[in-house]
Amino acid sequence: MSRTSLRGFVLLWLVGCAALCAAAGCQSGRKELPIEEAHLSQLPRLYGKYQSRNKGQPPPTAEALKKFAQSMPADELKGIGITGPVDSLFVSTRDGEPFGYKPGKAGAIPGMGGETVLFYEKAGKGGKRYVGYVSGKVEEVDDARFKELVPDAK
Repeated sequence: MSRTSLRGFVLLWLVGCAALCAAAGCQSGRKELPIEEAHLSQLPRLYGKYQSRNKGQPPPTAEALKKFAQSMPADELKGIGITGPVDSLFVSTRDGEPFGYKPGKAGAIPGMGGETVLFYEKAGKGGKRYVGYVSGKVEEVDDARFKELVPDAK
C-alpha cells in the first residue's frame, strides 16, 4: 500500500470512529421525547417505506398505510423503529382520536419537504396539537399555527 493510500485509509478510519463516538455520545445525552412526539414520529418513516415500495406514490389514505404496515414482517418494522402494535400507531395517545392524514405529493422524498404536514392530532390537548411533517419532524403547535399548516382539517 502506498503512503498516500495508507494516509487516506487512516483518515477515513478516524472519521468513521469520530462519527461513531459522536453518535454514541448523542444517544446517551439525548433527552426523552414526550410519548406523543415519539409515537407520531414513526408514521413519516412508515410513509417513506410505503412510497419506496410504490414508485413514489403516497398512500391514498391512512387506512391504506395501516394495511401496508400490517403486511410488513416484524423485523422490517423494527428496522424503521416500529416495535409496538401497528394499530396503535394511528391513534393519538393524548386525545384518543385517529390521527388526521393529509397525503403528500407523489414523488416527494421523505425527509425532504420541510414544513409539509402529513399527520396531525384531530383534537390535541390544552389548545395544542402535535403535527408530523414529511421530513420526520414532529412538533406541538397552537391552534393558530395549526390552521396555517392544515387549513382544510376538519
